[in-house]
Amino acid sequence: MNIFSAKVICVWSGDLAKGRREQKDETRAKLVRAGSVVFAAKGIEGARIGDIAREAGVAMGTLYTHFPDKEALFVEVMRAGKDLVLAGLAIAQQTPGSREVKDRAAMEGVVAFAGEFGPLFRLLLSRGAGSDPMQREVVDSIAAIRVTELQAGQRDGWARSDLDPQATARCEVGAVFHLLDWWLDDRSRLSDEAVVEQLCLIRRFGVEGLIPDGAAS
Repeated sequence: MNIFSAKVICVWSGDLAKGRREQKDETRAKLVRAGSVVFAAKGIEGARIGDIAREAGVAMGTLYTHFPDKEALFVEVMRAGKDLVLAGLAIAQQTPGSREVKDRAAMEGVVAFAGEFGPLFRLLLSRGAGSDPMQREVVDSIAAIRVTELQAGQRDGWARSDLDPQATARCEVGAVFHLLDWWLDDRSRLSDEAVVEQLCLIRRFGVEGLIPDGAAS
């Protein structure tokens, strides 16, 4: 694990799912993390309070001392996850160096997050029919960051001028999610480093676009 990935894991692991008002409350943190697992597997409608309490290793009554109902827990899970993802992307943006370095930092952070917190990653980025507004908000926020980058890239000359930033950002978010969703089912398919490399190549060169220097034609 490189320095950036270690930093991201440290930041995200330390903050994941801890209530904004009770960040030092380990029980609340367990409930939110357990909620991410159960909601990812069963959805908000299918999840039961007993399932979440059992996953967290606490009594059902304990959950109600922290959250009035499962809907409130779901909102907390989504808000905490959104904040953590955006914080990780901000770290990548601030990484010194070239566009290639920044792109790799972003992809390393995303892969590290997905590998460490798979159920939460899937919950945040899944947008099927009837998806929750909070899930839409998360995807919209991530896409908005990339739109801003692409618009700057078009002005500065490193992004293609014929691409629509909104459409391109959505394509990238979808590609990242679906590749990592597939990878999380069986992590022996590719190493962490290989996943990062594929994401970087697709992001920088596309599927039928420019060939990186030194690659076979």
